[in-house]
Amino acid sequence: MEFLLGGVAAVISNVVCNPLDVVKIRMQLQGELMARGAYTVHYRNVFHAFYAIGKADGLLALQRGLMSSSAHQFILNAIRLGAFHFAEDKGWTTDESGNKTSLPKSVAISAVAGGIGAVAGSPFYLIKKLKY
Repeated sequence: MEFLLGGVAAVISNVVCNPLDVVKIRMQLQGELMARGAYTVHYRNVFHAFYAIGKADGLLALQRGLMSSSAHQFILNAIRLGAFHFAEDKGWTTDESGNKTSLPKSVAISAVAGGIGAVAGSPFYLIKKLKY
């Protein structure tokens, strides 16, 4: 169940934060291939960028790349949170007596779970970046 809950929580957060990512990427890419000062500034600030993107491309453009971004977040966080909970249930995060949480074991399990989640989710992250 933790796999599912971790993934769903990440997707809900992604729906809220994705427009900020779209605006950030668009602002970073304006004039990227031109010499400094030789390009037209399309977005004066973050608020203007939201307005300009919504006006020129429609409000749905602010959610561009949402499906691949949501898939990335779901896979990444479901694996991370689910695998750590699984390890806790198996007792892999406690010390030899089984009473206290072992920091080194928890860090190692978190690193492995995070690495597996990152590798599994990275193809969707790449697709997301290609959508802009």
